[in-house]
Amino acid sequence: MKRVALLLVSTLTLFGAIHWQKDFQSAYQKSLQTGKPLFLFIERDNPPCHWCERMKKRTLSDPRIASYIDTHFIPVKVAREEGDFPKELYPRYVPTIYVIQKQKVIKTIVGYWSPRDFQSDLKDIERSLK
Repeated sequence: MKRVALLLVSTLTLFGAIHWQKDFQSAYQKSLQTGKPLFLFIERDNPPCHWCERMKKRTLSDPRIASYIDTHFIPVKVAREEGDFPKELYPRYVPTIYVIQKQKVIKTIVGYWSPRDFQSDLKDIERSLK
């Protein structure tokens, strides 16, 4: 029984993981090539941000949300202090998510959101892209 539970958890973790790009410029180029919007997650690494970690562990690791992001976006995660993104996107607060289509920010999401509330934001983004 423990093996079945362990297998189920590890399978959900594999399919529920977002395949983050680490380099903004590469992810942006990939976004332009594929036509998929860029999903830019900006966090604070030093010192670690409680709300960033909570957003990653509770919301962005939800299998439905992670699968949706991986399918419909080019996800990139960067640390605010590293500055590997355009200076005009420097956020006051973390976590901050920018959804960028070509050169235009189409949605800004600031702070922690529960999985349920975040799914509502994803639906708003989907409607705005049509």
